[in-house]
Amino acid sequence: MPQQSSRLWRQATNLLRHGGLLRPLELGAVRFSGCSPLTRLITWYEGVPYITSLLLRTVGARSGDLRDAVLFTFPDHHHKGSWVIIGSVGGAPRHPSWVHNLRNDQRAWIYVNRRRLTVAAEFVEGPERDRLWLQAIAAWPPYVDYQRRAEPRRIEVIRLRPR
Repeated sequence: MPQQSSRLWRQATNLLRHGGLLRPLELGAVRFSGCSPLTRLITWYEGVPYITSLLLRTVGARSGDLRDAVLFTFPDHHHKGSWVIIGSVGGAPRHPSWVHNLRNDQRAWIYVNRRRLTVAAEFVEGPERDRLWLQAIAAWPPYVDYQRRAEPRRIEVIRLRPR
């Protein structure tokens, strides 16, 4: 992407974020259109094909309030109707709050492809985790760097199954 175009997108994104509009616009776009404008921008900038995004709604572990997050997602072709999410937070040293929420209560809701589904979260381990992790890094190569930055934390791979 040309330098000036990149700078303009960054400035526009920062303006929306500081104005408190980025999050509501992103949540609404994913929920009602099935597409994340921010994901489209990020994947375009990184030179990878668009990655489907979903809106994950969990119950706050401490507050009990509903919490929303927009996340990359991948269908799990070995488990029909299931979706996979990755708890990377860009390689931060701590798990994202939605991971803690799902550990506390595995029930959640997702909006994906303009559909609302009730799901149950499953923290995937062993060879199944390895298979899904390889699928995730094939779609989003920066996950490899995220895992390096997150160490010693192991990034969670979570399957969302319809309930």
